[in-house]
Amino acid sequence: MRWLARLARRLRRDEHGTVAVETVLIAPLLILGLFFSYEAYGLFRQQSLREKATYTVADILSRETAIVDDTYIDNVKRVFDMMSGTADSQLRISVVRYRNDPSQGIDEFDLRWSEVRGTGTMTALTDSVVRNAHDTFPIMDDGEEIIYVESRGTFTSPVTTGYFNENLLATRMFVIPRFAPQICFTGVCVPGTS
Repeated sequence: MRWLARLARRLRRDEHGTVAVETVLIAPLLILGLFFSYEAYGLFRQQSLREKATYTVADILSRETAIVDDTYIDNVKRVFDMMSGTADSQLRISVVRYRNDPSQGIDEFDLRWSEVRGTGTMTALTDSVVRNAHDTFPIMDDGEEIIYVESRGTFTSPVTTGYFNENLLATRMFVIPRFAPQICFTGVCVPGTS
């Protein structure tokens, strides 16, 4: 039995091979951490690009003084795709007006127009969705209009750890028209009128 105790003491003092054992135990965790960091960086980078592209589209529309048509919206979608680096996204552009008349009990939003570009589940907004969406839209004055730009698309990481498989990235932006009181779409309204 003494020989077993000596062997145990010698084994405890012996440090040969500890680097190899530590490497075998730690290297997979380091590699997994590296892949996770790369994947998370890609996701946040894509979200940042989409937010910047959504803001740019909203800013472009806020400066428009002429009537917006289908070609204009198609081209804005192309700008969005170029800036965000994706083509499989959807873009919804809506113009919403707020109406508030306490004497008549009116406190609601009116949808002026809504257009969607891209393929997916996003559809144009409807009056029933917008009418009482006080939690969605910012506080507005009576008669004020906002341009509401939303984008939606999925992010698929080139290297996956299983944590960020396919993520839905959605952005939204509100902006008021800058140089005109309203943004008109073909056949919906005429600039300079209510």
